[in-house]
Amino acid sequence: MTRRNALGGEAFLAAALFALVAGSGLAAEAPGARAWSAAEYQARLDRLQQRTKAFYELLERGERERAAPLWPEIEREIASLGDELQERLDQMRQDVMDRDGDLEELYRSSRWREPEIMSLVVTYHLAWVRYQGAQLAGDAARRKDLLQKAVRGFSQFLLVNEVPEIYAESLYGRGLAFLDLGETAKAIEDLEAATQAGAPAVAAKARGALEEARRRTAGRAAPAENEPEQLLARLGELVPRAAAGETSVEKDATALARGLAARGGPWPARVESLVLEKLGADAPAHIRSSWGLLLVAELDVDRGRCADVAPLAEASATMSDAGRVRHRPELLFLDAGCRLNAGRARDAAAEFGTLLRESPDAPRAREAAYYRFRALDVARAADPALAGDYEEALATYLARYPRADGAVEARWLLAELHRSRGDCARAETEYAQVPAGPFAPRAHLGVLECRVAALGAGKAPPARRHDVLDALRAFIRDTSARGADQALAARAALLGAAVAAGDTPPDYTTAFALLDGFETRYPEARDFHFRALELRLGARVGARRLDGLEGDLARYLADAPAGPDRRRTLAHPGRELAAEAERAGPDHGAPAVALARRVYETLARETGDPSDRITLADLTLRAGDAPGARRLYEEALKGDPTSAEALRGAARAAAGAGDRDAALGYWRRALEASPPGGTAWYEARLAEVALLAQDGRKTQACDLIRTSRGRATSAGADSLEARLRGMEPEVCR
Repeated sequence: MTRRNALGGEAFLAAALFALVAGSGLAAEAPGARAWSAAEYQARLDRLQQRTKAFYELLERGERERAAPLWPEIEREIASLGDELQERLDQMRQDVMDRDGDLEELYRSSRWREPEIMSLVVTYHLAWVRYQGAQLAGDAARRKDLLQKAVRGFSQFLLVNEVPEIYAESLYGRGLAFLDLGETAKAIEDLEAATQAGAPAVAAKARGALEEARRRTAGRAAPAENEPEQLLARLGELVPRAAAGETSVEKDATALARGLAARGGPWPARVESLVLEKLGADAPAHIRSSWGLLLVAELDVDRGRCADVAPLAEASATMSDAGRVRHRPELLFLDAGCRLNAGRARDAAAEFGTLLRESPDAPRAREAAYYRFRALDVARAADPALAGDYEEALATYLARYPRADGAVEARWLLAELHRSRGDCARAETEYAQVPAGPFAPRAHLGVLECRVAALGAGKAPPARRHDVLDALRAFIRDTSARGADQALAARAALLGAAVAAGDTPPDYTTAFALLDGFETRYPEARDFHFRALELRLGARVGARRLDGLEGDLARYLADAPAGPDRRRTLAHPGRELAAEAERAGPDHGAPAVALARRVYETLARETGDPSDRITLADLTLRAGDAPGARRLYEEALKGDPTSAEALRGAARAAAGAGDRDAALGYWRRALEASPPGGTAWYEARLAEVALLAQDGRKTQACDLIRTSRGRATSAGADSLEARLRGMEPEVCR
């Protein structure tokens, strides 16, 4: 059966999965977990990938005797690495359960995600190595065991279709394994699904294997052991005839060539060499037959050599034979699919566009139009200037194929595009045309998002805001929190929380109710977990639900990147916690003070803003740590020696620590830094007089009272002067 060069699929899987944790730092180890080095395990995985690559290259060249002794050791080492990674994951999970910890928090952390993703990559490699090893195993029982293990490995990637290429490759691999196990019905089911999974390069390979599976089901005899040579000779007869325009033999010649090449070993190279010889070309790009160019391109795709297709598509542009009108669109479609799978979305869209311009009625035109707008959707993320092309591609698809399977998706995407531009009138017109089905909830949510946007920044009447909030709650109730719609319900919960928090006054209780337990209710909506945590911090503090705040704050500080967004998010709960501590008083405000100090310790360290450092000092003084508070005030005074806030705070801290002389010094500096007769000036004078009187220096205190008479310059200062005069009878007695 088919010997597959799996390197392209494995490389894509590694890139796709490791992108999920790119740039993330390692979190602290769970208690009891053994030492872990992501770099060490990644290096081991890289070495194993190089060995599997060499193994596949031997198979590609037909060197089965050299490949046979290699795969058992490769399989053992990959399986061993997989066992170690799984053991680490199990240990981390058990440690958290033993402490009654938060498993959802563990699953979100990089220390879990890194070994988890490495384990997935290892599982994928292992499935393909076992499949290939089964082709080399001489013992029937061993061969069957390897194929069954390969089936189980591939099946792990078929639970969720998140990456079409990985999903299709896994269907293809499992289909091949089922075929070799003799389970042809299952093989046909998987291979048919692989041809329709949205990965053109995989679909091309799967079709060849599907033909073989159907042949076996029909009971047609398999070729005798020496028949391939006869089939190759037959191919040599058919190729010139097909190239000359004899359409009746094109299909047979193509199937024969791809079937022989699918035997693996030396056959792909032998088939290509024969095709070039019969077409009179010294290189693929020099072929002067449209059918021949397409055949070689299909053979390249079957072998995982997508990069070789582009020159063939370019060469087909100069063809003028009768087959050009039929074969060039197919070749362009293959080339565009290869570019799309390689991550070159913009180039793929251009190639699909060429196909549609040249051959608008070609059999592949509808698929090309669909993949064109999908490719442009990806490409415009890197180049917003492509938004116009994207809109045109969607509109063209809807105009030409209004009843096609992709029309509903295109309609919804067009509505989303209008909404992203702030044109909700046009967006709602498109949303209204989305029929019942999987895109209907998305369209409903899009309409609600437009209604949220129309509320503005607190300018809408309260009744309208409450109506929108009720509609979002109803959407959450009516939308399943499982499967594909879970992310929609999660998004609606975030919107509802934002609407409630934006009310006048903010309805933090409702916002918190929508966000409490968000990660547990919507475990698959991981893209929204951080935003929910961010909003919940403010809502929890605003609703005065401080239980659980410490955990949320720890997660936020661990996950939030440094920058202005982090400061803005922390500043609000910091201010609210400080105010809550003041409201609660010294007897009941300790928890709020502790949490507020943690927030402002982070802000003071990361921003260097003197106001954050002074607030931290105020909180430290309120917590009873006068020496610590004084140090913080002194740090602020290094940046601004005349800061009235820092001087007043330092004076209070020094007095609280019993250092009255230092406190008097700070108050004198505050007097010098304040306009005479103002509120700040009188506040400092009052404190100075009180300290002198407490220290027994009443004559000096009395002189200060008398020299301060009649200097008030504001109503606030008048009040403080009156308090100062009220001290005179006692101080000056």
